[in-house]
Amino acid sequence: MKQILSVFMKRLAIALGLAALMIGSLLLARGEGQLIGALFLGYFAALVFVWNMAWRLWRLTYMQSGGKRQMLWGMVLRMLVLFLVLLVAVTISVPVFLVTALGFLVCYGLALFLLIHMNLGKK
Repeated sequence: MKQILSVFMKRLAIALGLAALMIGSLLLARGEGQLIGALFLGYFAALVFVWNMAWRLWRLTYMQSGGKRQMLWGMVLRMLVLFLVLLVAVTISVPVFLVTALGFLVCYGLALFLLIHMNLGKK
């Protein structure tokens, strides 16, 4: 599991770096460079999602019972983090909310795409 996660994290870091460079340069070109922090806030929220999901799955491999409760508790925690991050972003301004949501969707989408791609590549 450690080998898979290390390869996954390397690929995710490269993909996020490229996405941040593209989206950040687009924001700078539009004169909205102050929104780059909101992009990274969205990345952070998505990385909390991915880390929590991976940690709980890893933990489930060693548990004999209580797996359903672990996954449900993890989902509640992930939704709470997303709600709080987006609530803070929307209280700042609508553009901050939109860029934060974009950052979340890009990071979480890339993470899920990489997980699926790596899983299909093993066959």
